[in-house]
Amino acid sequence: MAGGLALSLAAGAGLVWAAGGGLAPPAVDPKVVHAPLVVPDRIVLTPTTDPATSQSVSWRTSAAVTTPKVQLTLAGTGVAKPSSTVDATSTTFTADLGYDVRQHSATLTGLQPGTTYLYRVGDGETWSEWLEFETARTGNAPFSFIVQGDAQNDIKSYVSRTFRAAYEARPYAKAVLHAGDLIDTDDSDAEWGEWFGAAGWSNGSMNVIAAAGNHEYYPGPELAEHWGAQFEYPRNGPETTSRIAQLYSENVYYTDYQGVRFIALNSNFPGDPEAFAAQTAWLEEALKNNPSKWTVVTFHHPVFSVSSGRNNAAIRDAWLPLFEKYDVDLVAQGHDHAYGRGNLVANESGLPAGASADRSNKGPVYMVSVAGPKYYVIDPVGDNNWTQNGAHLRTSLANTQLYQLVDVTDGEMHVESWNVSGQMVDAFTIAKGADGTKLVTTDTTPRASGPGSTRGGIGRPGLPEPAVPGEKPTEPETPTKVVPVVRATTSQQRYGTTAPVRVSATIAPVAGAVPPGTVTFRTGSRVLATGVRVTDGTAALTLPRDLAVGSYAITAQFVPTGTGFETGTSTATTVRVVKASSTVTISGLPAKVKAKARRTLAIRVAVPGIAAPAATVTVRVDGRVVATRTVTGTVSIKLPKLRPGKHKVTVDYAGTANVAASRVVKKVVSRR
Repeated sequence: MAGGLALSLAAGAGLVWAAGGGLAPPAVDPKVVHAPLVVPDRIVLTPTTDPATSQSVSWRTSAAVTTPKVQLTLAGTGVAKPSSTVDATSTTFTADLGYDVRQHSATLTGLQPGTTYLYRVGDGETWSEWLEFETARTGNAPFSFIVQGDAQNDIKSYVSRTFRAAYEARPYAKAVLHAGDLIDTDDSDAEWGEWFGAAGWSNGSMNVIAAAGNHEYYPGPELAEHWGAQFEYPRNGPETTSRIAQLYSENVYYTDYQGVRFIALNSNFPGDPEAFAAQTAWLEEALKNNPSKWTVVTFHHPVFSVSSGRNNAAIRDAWLPLFEKYDVDLVAQGHDHAYGRGNLVANESGLPAGASADRSNKGPVYMVSVAGPKYYVIDPVGDNNWTQNGAHLRTSLANTQLYQLVDVTDGEMHVESWNVSGQMVDAFTIAKGADGTKLVTTDTTPRASGPGSTRGGIGRPGLPEPAVPGEKPTEPETPTKVVPVVRATTSQQRYGTTAPVRVSATIAPVAGAVPPGTVTFRTGSRVLATGVRVTDGTAALTLPRDLAVGSYAITAQFVPTGTGFETGTSTATTVRVVKASSTVTISGLPAKVKAKARRTLAIRVAVPGIAAPAATVTVRVDGRVVATRTVTGTVSIKLPKLRPGKHKVTVDYAGTANVAASRVVKKVVSRR
């Protein structure tokens, strides 16, 4: 059994995702698990156009409930006593599992700004628990929100970890953004049940701001019936025609919350010219007539793709100019099942004094993330959909479940990306002056807390609670900062090598023992590896064979998992990646040939360790170009007829950014 277990775990290490909701079939019929009752479930808050004075709430029951209601009261220290009751509207449909579902929605109006309310939903006899929400304050005020990428697959088994980790980090966040593909199959009631179950009661205490992904239309062709029934979103989207109004109802919208305009777009219709144009025109109006200091836009298909082989050119051509024109702060996207964050290269010039392009930029931040366990292969950092379209992919990461914490304070929007194991993998701060001038700066140290960390404000108590009533608290001990020493086996690596450089980080013992923790390796803002275990005081990383040509300053950051230690980052060690060598050979051309006979050259290009990349081959006879071809490995070229006499045939392989050029010369005598 021990050997079998070890084999299972080894295979699991390479597992990308498992279809169908887990690694084993459910033990109970989904109809039994997800059938609605008279007891309310799937309670969710959604924002209105004025979240300072109103709040929408939706929930689900069986069709037996015919008098849905919401009871409301101000939050207090005693037992809640309803001060008002609001009737709800209902939508009934038959779920794919065969039972009838009744969804209920109500919008509570006439509320006071910045006020905490208690509410419960039910039918007058059967009620939910009392839940709470706080209305938005008027004007700009600090708050936190969460960003989640695609959930989509294995939601109960794996996505629940992501949702709960984010909620644990910011339990008093005011909103959570979902960038599409909340589920895999549009009208699967079991998947929607798992999505609500993964979030638990947090959906009933913070506003859910969701964008529709392609899987909310799969297999389609219409948007999931659940969407409009369970999400009560503002109906302020495009309405140029009745068709457009119906198409975008409650899936293209905006809301303004404490100085932030949140805009949700639907990126599923670039192939519908009328609909796409209407949404693009609406987007410009929403950006142009924006009263808020900050702007956050979310949609599914990214402007710049992280995953290999993807390119949303229509989205980029239509919306990127608007994001840049109106200087949107954060564009949160999904779809690629990987992480990426960056900006236009053009926004790295003209920076203020003291700022450098390696850490800072102006303009919008484009971010792609994933919450679930389904992953795609990402393109190399030096050649991808970003670099091919004038953008700088500052950070990318594959095979990792992530969530983002966003803290909005006076003059700053600070964003941190965390994995489900509790390690920060990326962070940046958008600083904005009173005159609107903005600078985005990459951060390397996580912040201890944000506005959504505690009920009453920013930060956490500086002193622990007394262990005994009346006992004087003591100042906490200053943690020990652990700084690794990083070394490389050699300072140079050849592109495509079969023996890549090994980088090691050594952790010195503290008080006779190596501190527990992991190591994150970076070069600049790019994460090379995260969560690398420390074994016998050392964590090691083998550099990728396909690391692009260039100079890399590699650092190691120690992330403690125990108490009493503080994160520390090493000084950098530099590894230079040089071009791979290439060899070009020809066959089919003997030293002596018959005059006026045409010969066919077989040209082969070889690169040690890798397949030769496509590049130009130029053939010359006596210095004159007779043929130019693109070769990937081998190519055949027919020479022109040679006049009698001596000739020199030259074949030049141009090489690429990562592979050196090479040449072969052959002398030939042509005789009659």
